Amino acid sequence: MNTPVSDASVAGYAARLRAGGPLGKVFPGPISDCDFTEAQRRAIRAARSDKRAARKNGKAAPLSATEPKKSAKVSSLGTAVPATNQKPKALSKLRKMLYLQSGRCFFCGEPLMEEDASIEHLNPKSRGGASSGDNEVVCHGSLNETFGSMDLKSKFEFVLKSAGSFKCPKK
Repeated sequence: MNTPVSDASVAGYAARLRAGGPLGKVFPGPISDCDFTEAQRRAIRAARSDKRAARKNGKAAPLSATEPKKSAKVSSLGTAVPATNQKPKALSKLRKMLYLQSGRCFFCGEPLMEEDASIEHLNPKSRGGASSGDNEVVCHGSLNETFGSMDLKSKFEFVLKSAGSFKCPKK
């Protein structure tokens, strides 16, 4: 005996398919035991087709014409808050590193705003350093310019010679 399925369940399943998220338990039983209407079958086929096209293009799946777009809300901080079916925007590398460093400059420890921050390579790329987490820190952009392509020893020598009174140069 096949179990009837609601249009809301099919819409939720199609949205999950397009988003690439976990499908979870959406229907009252296995898909093979569900009784779909022809419109529901078309909606599921369209979602699967959108998913394949997105995978082929390496992009997010487009919303189908039958699925309404949800507009983003704006938070009290003035930043966009994604609608419930959208994934949150990933943090930029600089923002993530700044967060992991508690919003402070690696060298002077002062609070650091994102617009003043820069990613410093401890071992410069020009000297064979890699762009990896263990070779990168966030510091004041002016200090990054000052350090240029100094090697790691010279950088720490520069900081340690200030004997606790080191301050990043201001622009």
